Formats: sequence, structure tokens, C-alpha cells
Amino acid sequence: MPLKSNEIEAVEANLFPRVRQLVRKAPVFPWHRDQAGLVTAGRRESSQALALDLFVTIDLLGSRDAILNAWMTALSLQSAAHWSIEPEVCLPRALLGEPRPSQIDVRAQSASSIVLFECKFTEPDGGGCSQPRTITSGRHAGMAQCSGAYVGQVNPVNGVSARCALSGKGIRYWEFVPEVLAFDPTSDYRPCPFASGWYQWMRNLVAARALSKESGLPAAFIVVYADGPFPMAGKVRSEEWQRLIESTAGRAVPLRAASYQQLLACAMTAAAPAERPILRDLTAWIERKLADSAAVQVL
Repeated sequence: MPLKSNEIEAVEANLFPRVRQLVRKAPVFPWHRDQAGLVTAGRRESSQALALDLFVTIDLLGSRDAILNAWMTALSLQSAAHWSIEPEVCLPRALLGEPRPSQIDVRAQSASSIVLFECKFTEPDGGGCSQPRTITSGRHAGMAQCSGAYVGQVNPVNGVSARCALSGKGIRYWEFVPEVLAFDPTSDYRPCPFASGWYQWMRNLVAARALSKESGLPAAFIVVYADGPFPMAGKVRSEEWQRLIESTAGRAVPLRAASYQQLLACAMTAAAPAERPILRDLTAWIERKLADSAAVQVL
């Protein structure tokens, strides 16, 4: 849906100046919207705007490949001669059988690897699965399509029997889960490991694996977060996050976490001297956003 003139102005004002050209050059760009259908990228706390600030700026630099390789080295991932960066990538429906395809915040790709980035700002966690939630309207109001456990059950909405309501709809997540996480699709889990915040991390890992198998390239998944008094900063230091990391160990898609501050500092070191003033301005821009939002977080 194209942006209205007032939305264009709000989004441009909330993007780093070098990124603002994106708003008018890409009229059908998939901007995030809230439940009321309002564009969120014009809001100070927008994680989409923050991700565009960083990644589109890096993509416009002559030092892009050097910076991406510095990131990969710091995260113990594979370097490459040349990288492309693409924000807000919608996966093909057929890839995972999703009626509403996953939208990847940022994809970086080289001739030898794929890296997916999920970018968080003030969000408390990854998003949870919708299937255990009670339907609030329509003829199925009051029903939940899943009990919240990964066990044999019948979805009361469509009458399909499956351990996972999504599998019963032909969505292929559990086909890939054992390749990226230490869960057996033939076992029962009470509760389902993906009933809450791990659901989004699983979807990204599964998407990376599906893209890897389709392309023949190895893939990795990186969670980018704002360090400071933000929920995700605490999450990536928690015992729960460590359990998630352990569940991915030795499997097909490496999982990493890096803060905006870490990526900016690494970029500054790797960039050509002539481009470092741009990165200093970007760092100041992002630091102001973080400071403004941090002040709200601690109120």
C-alpha cells in the first residue's frame, strides 16, 4: 500500500538523511503497519526505521563489502568478495507453504553464503505463535486452534488432526525444525517450544535453512538488538537465550546476536577513511534514537 503524503513526511523525518531517498524511490516498499493499519516507520521507536538507518547506509558505501566481511569475521561467519544487502525480503509462498509469507528484515547475500538479520529495538522478545490464541470475532470466536502443546490434537476450526495446527495447514516449519534446533517432530512437547518468543527465532532459522537448501548456499541468522535498557539486550544475556543457542549448536544454521553499537564500531574500523565521517554521523543519529527511547523505557 503506497504511503500517504503525511506518512512520507513522517517516515523521512525518522530516517537517517542518506536513507530518505528510499521512501520516494520505492513506493511499494513493504512498510510495517500496526493492527490499525498505520505505518510505524515514522515513530521514533520503529525497529524497521532503525534497521534501515544502519543497513541501507552501509549498502550505499563503497566500503560495504569490507564492512560486511568485518562483521562476518567478528561473528565467526564466512567472508566473501562481494555482498548484496536487501531490506524487507518477502519469502516465496511455496518455500515454507505459508499463506502469508515471512518477511525478513534484512538479507545479505554473497556468491558463497546467505545471512538473515532480524532487527529489534524496543520489542520485548520474538513474536509468539498465534494458533493458541483465542479467536475474538467471527463464527469461530472463542475458539483456539491449538492447546499450546505440541501433541496430537484436533483443530476445532478446520477439523484437522496434527501435533501442530500450522502443520495441519500445510505450513512446513516442522519439516526443517530438526535441522536447525534440537527438537524432534515425532515427540510430544508440553508446552510447545514455539508457543511464545522462540516462535519468531524458529521461523527465521527455518527460513534460512529453506533458502539454503533452495540455493545450495550455507546460511546464518543474526539477531540485531539495541544495547542498553531494552528488553532484547537483557534477553540475549539470559539463561533462556543460552538454551536457545545450545539448541542450535552443531546444526545447519548458525545463530548469532550483535548489538547496533557493536556493528557500528566494527563498521567504523573497516570503512575507508573518507567514509568514516558518514559513519560518525550515523552513529550519532542512532545513539540519539537509542537515548530518546531509553528515556521512555526507564520511566
